[in-house]
Amino acid sequence: MNRLAETTSPYLRQHADNPVDWYAWGPEAFARARAEDRPVLLSVGYAACHWCHVMAHESFEDPETAALMNARFINIKVDREERPDIDAIYQKVVQLMGQGGGWPLTVFLTPDQRPFFGGTYFPPLPNYGRPSFRQVLLALSDLWQQRRGELDQQVENFSEGMADLARLADEDSRQVSVQHSLADANALDEAARHLLLKVDGEWGGFGRQPKFPNPTALELLLQASRSPAIDVAEPAATAVLHTLTKMHRGGIYDHLRGGFARYSVDRVWLVPHFEKMLYDNAQLLGLYAEASRVWPDQGFLRDVVVETVAYLVDDMRDASGGFHAATDADSEGVEGKFFCWTPAQLCGVLGDSQAAELFAEIHGVTAAGNFEHGLSILHLPRSLAEQAATRELSEPALRARLTPLRERLLAHRYTRVPPLRDDKLLTAWNALAVSGLLRAVEAAESWDRPELAREWLALAEAATTYLVEHHITADGRVLRAAFAGHTHTRGYAEDLGALARACLDLHEHTLVPRWLQCARDLAHHALTHHASSSAGFYMTADDGEVLIERSECEHDSALPSGLGLLVEVLLRLDLSDAGPPGARATAEAVMHRYRGAVAQPFAYASLLTASRHATHAAVHVKLLAASPAAAADLARQARAERAGLAAPLSLHYVHAEGLPAAIVCRGQTCSLPLHDPAALASALH
Repeated sequence: MNRLAETTSPYLRQHADNPVDWYAWGPEAFARARAEDRPVLLSVGYAACHWCHVMAHESFEDPETAALMNARFINIKVDREERPDIDAIYQKVVQLMGQGGGWPLTVFLTPDQRPFFGGTYFPPLPNYGRPSFRQVLLALSDLWQQRRGELDQQVENFSEGMADLARLADEDSRQVSVQHSLADANALDEAARHLLLKVDGEWGGFGRQPKFPNPTALELLLQASRSPAIDVAEPAATAVLHTLTKMHRGGIYDHLRGGFARYSVDRVWLVPHFEKMLYDNAQLLGLYAEASRVWPDQGFLRDVVVETVAYLVDDMRDASGGFHAATDADSEGVEGKFFCWTPAQLCGVLGDSQAAELFAEIHGVTAAGNFEHGLSILHLPRSLAEQAATRELSEPALRARLTPLRERLLAHRYTRVPPLRDDKLLTAWNALAVSGLLRAVEAAESWDRPELAREWLALAEAATTYLVEHHITADGRVLRAAFAGHTHTRGYAEDLGALARACLDLHEHTLVPRWLQCARDLAHHALTHHASSSAGFYMTADDGEVLIERSECEHDSALPSGLGLLVEVLLRLDLSDAGPPGARATAEAVMHRYRGAVAQPFAYASLLTASRHATHAAVHVKLLAASPAAAADLARQARAERAGLAAPLSLHYVHAEGLPAAIVCRGQTCSLPLHDPAALASALH
């Protein structure tokens, strides 16, 4: 038994029975490394990571490998979802070594935390063009013991390289004309042109394989699809709808339960790594919800929204009102076993060969299979409309036949051994889920489904209330994570930014002043504890743990960056006259520093999208009424118009006696008070 059994991380607890003498990250491990003059082996991963499980089974559970690790290294396990600051620093090691990065991350450190070698997955035997893990351990142990001068030079080289990486954003910006600004109306258009060059015109998404959803990049293209520039708007709209269509039809989408897997290993979205992450589904929920308003004739968009919310509620929701982090890819030691089918299994569950044959044909289940072990991943080789036409049925009639079959298969799937669930609750990921739910609320209002809108709004309110009451301390500090009722770890810039944005979004739907004030307090905290002197934001707070580097949060990952989130929050608060001191000036300084982001939209999509709130066309609606309920009709009208506007729209409520009124502002120009929702709609357009 090692030290991980009592940690707060489900990932670390998975390794509690390894024969490796693991430590969690902390001073005890590094003190021992210094006292015994041993290098540190740092292993970073997360609970739903397939290749982390593979390396654990092959190496960390192997007694001989563990004995070698224990004899020559001090071994530390880190959950990258709890400690993205540690992960961000040491991912640079593999980046500098010309590797793509990812997980598991394996880095070797001196006792003062400086890296001298790194990689990701290492096999137990030489394979995949990589040395075996034991070969690496022996070579690095020899380097430490026999060639310390050479090792010290590697440490110095990595230190210099990491410093160079930190300067890249500023060098990129210096190459851009000073006249160029992210607040220009055409900045998003130019960024979209760069993105469109990377779109896979046949299968959607970006590049070839593996295929990640890239929701921040798709969000940028969705916003660009409203541009007056035809050369941008039309291809952007085509790219977004085509990608959303292909992802839904592929195996990356769960056709029984709803929700998306993390990525597809192929170009065609068929074969996923089956882990399902809250952050992906939170963002894709919002994206599909918005798309359902832009393309109301595409019924599958609405289906994805309804099914994804059902997945979040049934599989991911905690009793607190928050949402769990992820579910694994493997069950019973087999990747995808929980999700896949054979024709015989379909027939056995449905008890009707014709019904089983119908479901199999529509969802691509064959005797040969399309995955390992003869299993088939459910997908839609052809759209339901095409499938219905082939059978001389209407699409609604085909759906009516399939619905009870799906329900029976889903019920049976729940009798299988499920993948493990990572039950921790992460602030930023939950806040993204709140924002996604609230976009779904607007979509449901546009579908004339008020009962869904009320239900989903209640989910968003419950999750936000939980976060504000349990993840913010009495002195205003945000905490990152909770597990088994224990909230812990100083929050990061992405936690503050995502939670502040969620509060702003919730204020726009409820008009409750508490949420606007909460967003303001979080923004003030970010300016006080995370702002850098070079017009940016540090990932960690100024009173957080001191590591070898205090990284700035710059680039989007699978999540929007803390930088992009906070700039959006500061600009929206400024438009509502609720911004803390320095909000607008800080946002503008950031946009100037990162003006080179236009040429790097994959890295800075969230910042580019946020910067739209700084354009002269950005619309803000101030609602004046004696109570939030009195202003509800005007607020509902403003939200209803949002999807049809070329520019972003934000709104806030102010208590005022008298007849409810809306004031529409663009730049420094504001309308007279408008009392009628129809007049408000006209003014917005």
